[in-house]
Amino acid sequence: MFISVIVPTYNRVDTLHKCLQHLEDQSIGIENYEVIIVDDCSSDKTPEFCQNYVSISKNVKYIRNQTNLGLATTRNVGIRASKGDILMFLDNDLLISNTFLEAHINLYKANNNENIAIVSDVTYQLEDLDKTNFGRFIQSRAIGYRADKYMEGINLSDLPSNFFAGGGSSCKREDAFKVGLFEEGLKKYGSEDEVFGYRLKKAGIRIVFCPAAKLIHFDSNILPHYWRIKYIELGRYSLKTLKEKEPELVNNSLYNLLMPMDSKIDSTKTIFSKLMIKLFSSALFRVPVEKFVFATDGNKSFYTDIIYRYITMVWIIKGFNSDEQIEKVKY
Repeated sequence: MFISVIVPTYNRVDTLHKCLQHLEDQSIGIENYEVIIVDDCSSDKTPEFCQNYVSISKNVKYIRNQTNLGLATTRNVGIRASKGDILMFLDNDLLISNTFLEAHINLYKANNNENIAIVSDVTYQLEDLDKTNFGRFIQSRAIGYRADKYMEGINLSDLPSNFFAGGGSSCKREDAFKVGLFEEGLKKYGSEDEVFGYRLKKAGIRIVFCPAAKLIHFDSNILPHYWRIKYIELGRYSLKTLKEKEPELVNNSLYNLLMPMDSKIDSTKTIFSKLMIKLFSSALFRVPVEKFVFATDGNKSFYTDIIYRYITMVWIIKGFNSDEQIEKVKY
């Protein structure tokens, strides 16, 4: 079983280097996997670094997009260039354990090569989590770290599609082509992996959690100011595209409550919920909560899960209803 590890990158040469170092000593041996770096037209020193790195590596390829195409398309470039039975999607700010690829292979074998996709056990660095409440919230959303009340009804051997994260997840190459690869209409941050997972599930492919596949999210920028940009971009670009490309996914999820009211199809309960969300996402409530989150982020005693669930929701709504120009997210 041969694995193709696809690493998209954009203007993050330092974290890319750390990611690649952890790919060098995998327990399965370099003859059993390839690494495909796909550079989405970076303007930093990524091209020079990658060319030098490939020249001294036996199992690493480097592909550079001539224009910036976005994360989904960049992953697809890597998929088309791959030759593995299994595709591993690894973001360039992830540091994997030396048995990481072996853990994925073992789980495929344990499931008798059924049509499954696999998600990994992801954690941020403890020293980073200790600095920020928002980082604690992001960590608490990861599979394996959720509170029991948020795991009710969730089967770790048949996860909902939204648990398929592009960083540290894998699937069979043939299944990726079966579902049409990643949605290239999603050009900005967010949702490309959720849509991919949704299409895998629709095709009858189970999404399975692999606790033995350990990796660290080496992204120290987990402060609320940075995530505000990400969530607004998710609402402004990705959620709108999601509604167009996969309306069923939106209509059957909590995303539907963020959509405009439609008296023809919305139930009385849904209309009431949308009215309440519209009221409480207004600047009257959003601005003071946002200020509170920014001011108290470094103090553990002020951490309350519901506040962060609220603020991420209203940032998505703000993006969905806004034409605000925001900073481009690196990946």
